[in-house]
Formats: sequence, structure tokens, C-alpha cells
Amino acid sequence: MLSWLVSWCGVALAAAAPLQVCALHPLMADLAHQVGGDRVRVFDLVGEGGNPHRFEPRPADLKQMQSSALVLAAGKNLEPYLDRLRSTLGGVTIIEVGRTIPSLTVGKDAVYTCCPSHGTGSLDPHWWHGIDNTRRAARVVEQAFAEKDPAGKDIYAANAAAYGQRLDALKKWTRAELGKIPRDQRKLVTAHNAFAYFAKEFGFDVIAVAGLNKEQNTTPQEQAKTIESVKQSGVRAVFPEKGAGTKSVQAIASAASVRLASPLISDGNGSGQNAGFEAMIRHNVNTITAALATP
Repeated sequence: MLSWLVSWCGVALAAAAPLQVCALHPLMADLAHQVGGDRVRVFDLVGEGGNPHRFEPRPADLKQMQSSALVLAAGKNLEPYLDRLRSTLGGVTIIEVGRTIPSLTVGKDAVYTCCPSHGTGSLDPHWWHGIDNTRRAARVVEQAFAEKDPAGKDIYAANAAAYGQRLDALKKWTRAELGKIPRDQRKLVTAHNAFAYFAKEFGFDVIAVAGLNKEQNTTPQEQAKTIESVKQSGVRAVFPEKGAGTKSVQAIASAASVRLASPLISDGNGSGQNAGFEAMIRHNVNTITAALATP
């Protein structure tokens, strides 16, 4: 009798153990929390405020991933080390959350008013700036969790649906706030090509200083082209980004005689009250509206 009880308790404890998930991007960690709730244990390997462009897994990260059921990546070539990671992890499932989300291409899509040569023709990996994209990503995560933990399927579905409702409210609020900006001011001059999905969803054009990776440097010729585009656009402000150098953006603001606005969060690397997707969007929308809505 006692041995049966011990055995039963062991099974119950195993069933109650949370699904272990590793995330290679702070916003993928946020998605995992939103969809998984208490049923998952999430390891944010990049960390709050971290830069996913710079991240490469360390030995301790590999060990954590090897003991997890799932690894969530943003995808669209943001993580160039994924092929090596797959061969190292063997049977651990890696989900590229953004893989099925329609892509924008640098230098091709109309949201780009001025494109530096960096990244031209490449897929833009910053899909998480679209609210509709993030709603779709939540369903991808829901399905991945349900496949690994079928007993939690209804919980994941309910969590994803509730999150979708919050995103609907967030999009409605975003449209209302951005509606305060005159149409001729709906241009984003930013430190790198990160906001095209946001621009496409909400009717902006993008004038970017650098390429897809904020560590890329612009040439004097590219900077001159950007300055001329800013002057011709008549836009009132340019935006630095959290975690990126401000030298180029400051130079453009000065040369074009426009205001240097507060920094935007481009790579989901907000911290404190600005951590997570919803907080990132609210921060960025408030910052953009404050800079462009009034002279």
C-alpha cells in the first residue's frame, strides 16, 4: 500500500511539473509567460533589457536549453546561430515563432522612404512591432505548448484568447493616439531599420539611419542621404533607440534642424515598467505622439 502511494505521489508530482521553455529573445519570453501562465517555467536567456542582436548562447545557456522541452526563437534570420544550435541540442524542439508571419524586405516595401545599403534585399526580422503579428505569434506559441503538454491545451488556448483580447484593446488605443499626429508627420526617423512592421500597420514611412542591426555603422554618403531625406520630409523629430549609440542620430537632428526625441524601444529590450510587448508598444506610441503630434 505504501509503495503504491509513493508511486502515485511521484506520478502526480511529475504531472504537475511546469513545462520548461527557453527564450532567445525577451519578447519571446514575454509571449511564453502570456500563453503559458503558471503552467510553464520560462528561462529568458537574453534577459530583460538585453540586446538579441548581440546574443550568442553561452555554455550555461546550452545546458539550460538541453534540459528544456522547447526553445523559442524570433526567427527570420535574427538568430544566425540557430543551425549550429540545432545540431548541438539534438532532440530539443526549436520554434521560430515569426517564421510563418508575412515578411517585409528592406529596400522593397513602400514603408521605407530612405534605405541605407545595410540589409537591402534582406528579410526584416523585427516582426514583433506589429500588434497583429504578435497576436498571430501567440497562437504559434499556444500550438507549440499544446503539442508538448496536451493536458494543458485548454489552458493555453484560454490564455492566448485572453491575450488576444488585450492586444485588440491595445491596437484600438494605438490607433487613437497616433491619430493625433498630422498625416504629413507620420514618418519615423530611427537609429536602425526596426520599425517597418509598425509603420506598415499604422500608416507611417520609415527613414532609418542604419541597417537591420543597430551595431552597423553608416557611411558619410549614407548619412548625407538620410539628412537630405529628413529635410525634404518636413518631419519635426528624429528618434534614438534604447541600447543604440546616439551620435549619428544627433548629427542628423542637428544638420536637419529637427528635434531629438526621447528613445524608442526597438528590440524588445525595455526594462522595468517598459519590459514586455504591451509596455513597449505603449512607451513607443506615447514617445512618437509626444514628438510628432504638436509643433
